[in-house]
Amino acid sequence: MASGVKINFVGHSCFVYEVDGCRILCDPWLSGRVFHDGWDLYSPIDITMADLDGFQYLWISHEHPDHFHVPTLRAIPEGRRSEITVLLQTTIDRRVAEFCGELGFRAVRELSPDWIFPCPETAPGLEVLCVPAAEGNSWIAFRSGGTTVLNLNDCGVRNASEAAVIAERVGPLDLLLTQFSYANWVGNPDQRELRVSEALSKLEMVAFQCEALQAKQVVPFASHLYFCHPENFFLNDGVNTPGTAVRFLRDATSAEPVVLYNNESYEVGESHQTDGACLRFEEDVERALAAGPLSLENPSVGAEDLSKAVEDFLVRLRQDAPWYLRKMLGTTVIRLWDWEQSVRLTVDGLEEDPTPEFEADIALHSSSLLLCLQYRYGLDTLGVSGRFHKPDGGDYRRFYRFFRPGLIAMRGQVVGVGYILRSVLNAGLVRMGRRYN
Repeated sequence: MASGVKINFVGHSCFVYEVDGCRILCDPWLSGRVFHDGWDLYSPIDITMADLDGFQYLWISHEHPDHFHVPTLRAIPEGRRSEITVLLQTTIDRRVAEFCGELGFRAVRELSPDWIFPCPETAPGLEVLCVPAAEGNSWIAFRSGGTTVLNLNDCGVRNASEAAVIAERVGPLDLLLTQFSYANWVGNPDQRELRVSEALSKLEMVAFQCEALQAKQVVPFASHLYFCHPENFFLNDGVNTPGTAVRFLRDATSAEPVVLYNNESYEVGESHQTDGACLRFEEDVERALAAGPLSLENPSVGAEDLSKAVEDFLVRLRQDAPWYLRKMLGTTVIRLWDWEQSVRLTVDGLEEDPTPEFEADIALHSSSLLLCLQYRYGLDTLGVSGRFHKPDGGDYRRFYRFFRPGLIAMRGQVVGVGYILRSVLNAGLVRMGRRYN
């Protein structure tokens, strides 16, 4: 029996969910580089937002630019925006909601974590459930006519307690959509074994999700990217391709893997030419990697501009972190590749330092340091872009602690004693090998 639920895969983490004439577009990123020029799509998306007509709702999972891509949203014709309702999780900071309101969408609906009926006129039987997750992420479930689809995107559900909460709220799945490869810094150029291990861990995570959530079918998605910058291109040497994911999942789980190539559609529960889609993706990956990193301008930041950015950052740090946390920050040594010089950052400012690169806490380009200094989300962007190294003789955590409070404050959360306790716990997990430094 046909489910009547259709998935039109646009590319990466973007697809259109359709049932009974109600269409919900999820997380559109159609072109352009993201994360400080660190990522690009290895399979170009040939359609534009003007071509994606007919959807009435737009769901945005979180603020990362491969899900909340501002140029793509701006590319929606203004007349169309007035016909579209934006759906998203409720957040403290409301940054995404306010931005979408300013763009002139028909409405911006911040969802409580309860089942709602978004399309009562055209699809009265459709319910959706959007629930916040760690690090600003969220997931969404669709339920209609006995067919349940869950989009976990980047939520990274790995343990039984997390999965049990979702299973209780959502029930058995007809289709699961989830990330299948790493998408962040994993090791220095000579640490390929870390990337191979993390890639395998991602596949084991997907298999666990399939079994724990009782998924009949699974779409490995939201990982159709490659690290495109000369500073991070080495990270591609361990990534999973859709074909790798399919081969693993066929052996490790009872769920049927379904791979959709860009702009392919299928009806949930039906069979699909997955192997053909995998082959097309494999060809795209080989083509992108054979071409090498993109030739991108990467101008050096001058000493005066960097010093001014440090001054402004320290003013903001006094707003973001309480005095007792600032006193605990100490110092961090940063190696600037383009300067061929190390610098030392403290709560009093920035100064040159004689420390060699192998003993620095982090090594990166001055433009990447400027990103961290200028924007509260800079640390997060840096980590996802992978445009840095962690020298063996330093301690990356010393750098991380300077910039993490800004990211937390940006989300409207409190940086206090609880943050310190969590940091101590994280340090313990790093020492035990349970988490990367």
